Amino acid sequence: MPARKPTYDDNTGRSIFSESILGGATSDPVLLPSVHQMDLGHKPSSVFCKPAGTARLEFTLSSRAAVEAATAIWVPWPNGDVTVTTTAGIHSPVTALRCVSVGGACDWGILI
Repeated sequence: MPARKPTYDDNTGRSIFSESILGGATSDPVLLPSVHQMDLGHKPSSVFCKPAGTARLEFTLSSRAAVEAATAIWVPWPNGDVTVTTTAGIHSPVTALRCVSVGGACDWGILI
């Protein structure tokens, strides 16, 4: 599973990633900038999950190499499985995020 990265948006001055995944699917991981590349004090990061059924976001603290090798350990976000649009702030550094759609399609995204 290839890891992806958010793209920089010149209009907002922020990095953005969003996609839709099918029900029962797990997205490819999205690598976040390393801590020294981010200014969390100035630009807080946030994520959203908008499921048509049930979905959750997962994060990893594993290394980038582990994410690329598909050996990372994934942890469900604190909100668990959700059935309505849910947003959350990223208050500590994580290596990557992914979305798991348990049932029904899901739109999800990251703003850094």
